Amino acid sequence: MSARLFRARHVETNDDGELQTVNLRGLPRESLEGVHRIQPFGFHSNIPKGSHGFGLQFGASDGSRLLNAFLGGEHPEFRPRKRDVGSTALYDANGNLISLVQKELRVTGKAATVIEGKDHTTVRLTDGTEVILKDGKVYLGGMQGAQAVMTAGGQSSRVFAVI
Repeated sequence: MSARLFRARHVETNDDGELQTVNLRGLPRESLEGVHRIQPFGFHSNIPKGSHGFGLQFGASDGSRLLNAFLGGEHPEFRPRKRDVGSTALYDANGNLISLVQKELRVTGKAATVIEGKDHTTVRLTDGTEVILKDGKVYLGGMQGAQAVMTAGGQSSRVFAVI
């Protein structure tokens, strides 16, 4: 039995069955179809066309192929860059990102970023507007200079806003 590890480029995915399978381009003029793409438990992705990874081939000593697998599937256009050492990120091809950075959980989308820190949570809109949740209170526009919001029943003890 022989084994071969090689760089491969993703061409197409079939995500309908019990296993996700991919079609790949390997060595020049080499095409592989229906290759099982290995993914860890608790995580699922469907990689964009053109992603790169490793093909793994196990075959008989006569050269016939018995088993093909594809490991990875990173796409250079969508990959997050310059991440902090020790950080982890879950991302997609649409610019959405969930990351663990130091002691924060960050969820970044097209319209807002949510940062869950040690003592407060911040929602930051793309226009720079912030809503902060801390100690059962809501701060609109940030905490610096925030004043109690006036309601029909009087001054709020839980909602503050920057004027």
